[in-house]
Amino acid sequence: MKLAQIVISSVVSTLILFGCSNTNEGVERVSVYVSADEQIAREVFAAFTNQTGIHVDWVGDSESSKNTTLVQRLIREKENPVADVFWSSEILGTILLSRQNMFAVCNAPNAMNWPENHRDSKFHWFGFSPRARVIAYDPKIMSKEDLPMYWWEYSDAVMADPRFGTTRTHVNVMAAFPQESMELFENMERPPLYGGNAATVQAVVDGRATFAMTDTDDVHAAIRRGASIAMHMPRHHDQIGGGTLLIPNTVGVIADCSHPEHAAEFVNFLLSDEVATLLALSTSHNIPIQESVASKFPHLIIEDPLDVDFYSAASVDAEQIAVVMDVIAQ
Repeated sequence: MKLAQIVISSVVSTLILFGCSNTNEGVERVSVYVSADEQIAREVFAAFTNQTGIHVDWVGDSESSKNTTLVQRLIREKENPVADVFWSSEILGTILLSRQNMFAVCNAPNAMNWPENHRDSKFHWFGFSPRARVIAYDPKIMSKEDLPMYWWEYSDAVMADPRFGTTRTHVNVMAAFPQESMELFENMERPPLYGGNAATVQAVVDGRATFAMTDTDDVHAAIRRGASIAMHMPRHHDQIGGGTLLIPNTVGVIADCSHPEHAAEFVNFLLSDEVATLLALSTSHNIPIQESVASKFPHLIIEDPLDVDFYSAASVDAEQIAVVMDVIAQ
């Protein structure tokens, strides 16, 4: 079940966050705004509470506006923060918040030792356990050997609304390839914009689309349901570092939050081998970045991930999305 079925507005989210705050008074707590799928988030929260005794109050986001609503809410609450931690299933919104000084330095042990290429330079946010952007297709209809090699050759694919979630991230990353990406979107025949990546996969399952631009976790979910579906990883260019786009989960401690020590402890937990293993084993099958964990999941490793500058992608966000929306609306 997706979080969208449960959390559809800020009012409902507020009830989720504070619904149990009048019970178990004296229990240590931490407040987390999270855009990861509910089932996975609950597993992580339960494991954290079991290990630390700290209870997690959480607010989620809907599938259709994944991450965007929470980013806007955090900005509105900047002067009087409600959340202690922001855990996002993508990265551009986290960069936006970082540029608005929304995060505090996190000096938890795992955070301070986190790889430089998976965090910002000030230890404000940290990337972990990514998912890959893939093309979903029906292997009963299409042979893998016949699939195009490059993203730019999938103009007959359907995609989720590019104003939200990992689709937005991917579209902004594609701005680094302006000619190819514009040809891709211009050649799309007035594609319907679906309310999430899971919906694009379902369009392939139902026979309404040949290909879908989506994430690995949504393909894994469809396979688990018994659907005839598979994933392909097109390239962005020919050189080394031109392969599959990996979009990490990200996490940061909210500046001036109410429970900074518990927030740091939660971040430390998210960056642990335990959580990397849990997420790799989960229905989402996130890709571990820690070598100690990755060696246990060789089938999840991406051999040639795309070398990407997410800061550049974030910088072109508004302009790129406006251009793409204009192009596909014609």
